[in-house]
Amino acid sequence: MDNDGKADAGLLERSRRIKMAAEIGLARSSRGRHWSRALLRRRLLVSKEETTSTTCEAAASSLEVEEPEEELVEARVRTLQRLVPGGEDLGVEKLFEETADYVQALQEQVNAMRALACMLHGFDRTRGGGR
Repeated sequence: MDNDGKADAGLLERSRRIKMAAEIGLARSSRGRHWSRALLRRRLLVSKEETTSTTCEAAASSLEVEEPEEELVEARVRTLQRLVPGGEDLGVEKLFEETADYVQALQEQVNAMRALACMLHGFDRTRGGGR
């Protein structure tokens, strides 16, 4: 493996570790919500080689034409159940509560990652590595 390949592999490993740390931090900061416990369980089950699943089912359902409103609502609830960690186990009312809390936690995570990126960018510039 050449130096570029080693650098790419190192970057991928670092990215994987950052993602894992961000998810664990997100889950631990959530005051023990259902979705956070599910996220922690999922992180424990994920192998070192993370795989990404395609969302063909979601894409196909978005192409369907003129569903009755009740079926559309049910489809959206099923989508939320898949998106919110542990959502499959929740009734609609609890699912909405968990979704709101999960989205707020994700927003806080995005803000933290932005701050970290700005800090690292400034650090890189002071070392002469900036553009």
